[in-house]
Amino acid sequence: MAEKVVIWGAGGHAKVVADILRLSGLEVVGFLDEVNSGRRGQPFFGSVVLGGAEQLDSLLHSGVRRAFVGFGNNRRRLEAGNQLESRGFELVKAIHPAAVVAADVKLGVGTMVAAGAVVNPGSGIGKNVIVNTRASIDHDCVVDDGAHVGPGASVAGSVIIGRCAWLAIGSTIIDKKHVGADSIVGAGAVVIHDVPDGATVAGVPAQMLQHAKKGDNLL
Repeated sequence: MAEKVVIWGAGGHAKVVADILRLSGLEVVGFLDEVNSGRRGQPFFGSVVLGGAEQLDSLLHSGVRRAFVGFGNNRRRLEAGNQLESRGFELVKAIHPAAVVAADVKLGVGTMVAAGAVVNPGSGIGKNVIVNTRASIDHDCVVDDGAHVGPGASVAGSVIIGRCAWLAIGSTIIDKKHVGADSIVGAGAVVIHDVPDGATVAGVPAQMLQHAKKGDNLL
């Protein structure tokens, strides 16, 4: 009998997560949506939206012990993962069978490695990390908790990616660089220097955006 898992999140990213978990033999019993309370009971991607976080206790009582956080906001995803663990849930890993993960790579709980992604030897990936479609992380890298390596992003060897950093689609980080915590690397950017904590960089080569603000089209 398949182990049951609940996914916290009910958007596009949650669909990708659900597909991976099902391919891994888990049964997705439902999705949690904290944003749109009116979706409770609605069908979604082969299951149903159960409600919000208020459903966690009843899920535990019904025997659902496994969970995964399936949305993109890095800080909130990490917080939700910690909340689930404190409630007594086991965070699972979601590794697509078409991903390549070297045998010695350490993957934290709640982490997703999507189809076509590659994680090479000597690397360590933290908790609640997203290694998205066709992303590549080369040898001896460190990706801290809550980070997101976006679709098609390329990370060379011996790079450190800080907690909750976001590498947008198609970005490139050359070897031995440090991308700081809570930073954003814009789509298609090429990082050839360290990126400070909380910074937003974009362009080829990537440069700091002094006046970047929420809503700017960088990703």
